[in-house]
Amino acid sequence: MDYIRVEDLIFDYTKLDEGGAPVATRAIDGVSFTVARGSFTAIIGQNGSGKSTLAKSLNGLLLPTSGKVFIDGLDTAAPENTWNVRQKVAMVFQNPDNQIVSAIVEDDVAFGPENLGIDPAEIRRRVDSALESVEMGDYKGKAPHLLSGGQKQRIAIAGAVAMEPECIVFDEPTAMLDPKGRREVLGIARQLNRKGMTVVFITHFMEEAACADHVIVLDGGVIRMEGTPREIFSQEEELEALSLGVPTAVRMASLLRKRGVELPDSILTDEELVSALMEAKA
Repeated sequence: MDYIRVEDLIFDYTKLDEGGAPVATRAIDGVSFTVARGSFTAIIGQNGSGKSTLAKSLNGLLLPTSGKVFIDGLDTAAPENTWNVRQKVAMVFQNPDNQIVSAIVEDDVAFGPENLGIDPAEIRRRVDSALESVEMGDYKGKAPHLLSGGQKQRIAIAGAVAMEPECIVFDEPTAMLDPKGRREVLGIARQLNRKGMTVVFITHFMEEAACADHVIVLDGGVIRMEGTPREIFSQEEELEALSLGVPTAVRMASLLRKRGVELPDSILTDEELVSALMEAKA
């Protein structure tokens, strides 16, 4: 069952030229796709491809210039749906420092539920549960500015989880993190998905996209490719034409095949590559 449905979405940014006349720049150009309830969808593309604009369109932060975005059947452009859409779809952005608003970790996680007017006892439960879900329960009394980048991003995720949404859109949440922090944040996103949450994960790290159920490739505001990770990353030349790479295991397998090593075409992960090499050696 579709949880997100995007139909012929167009979004234009408008600014004034030197003469004061409005000039439109198209960021999303006729995009249509669906996201299944409980799925993990990755969106990849170069800088300027429209990924962040699309992300903000999925919870009503940006409304379509034309076309439609439906969240669990709710039209994001209908004013009466704004509150429900924002409750259903939470967002985690690239820079955790821009998302943290309080001087104490647990106060920051409580910020969203407090704004919903939720009972204090229920807020306490949500805060504790959200912090445990990102393995930050021991840090609830700490100051966020003393935490690492990865830990701050976990707090931002906990703040989203405390809202108890049905879907979280991650807009390049690992872009400013070191490899360890990236693995931790991706692991949390996958864990939330395994518990039934719909996840949309925007990234420019191909290894992260390889963990998804479904991959959408965006270029110039248009969907150029769409399919499973194996379907997408088997098309190395097409991705290179879009200035995108493939996961390291896919690239290594391709290079080894050119050197005469017999390997299956379906290799996607490091584990699959190691296993195939061991079989080839045997």
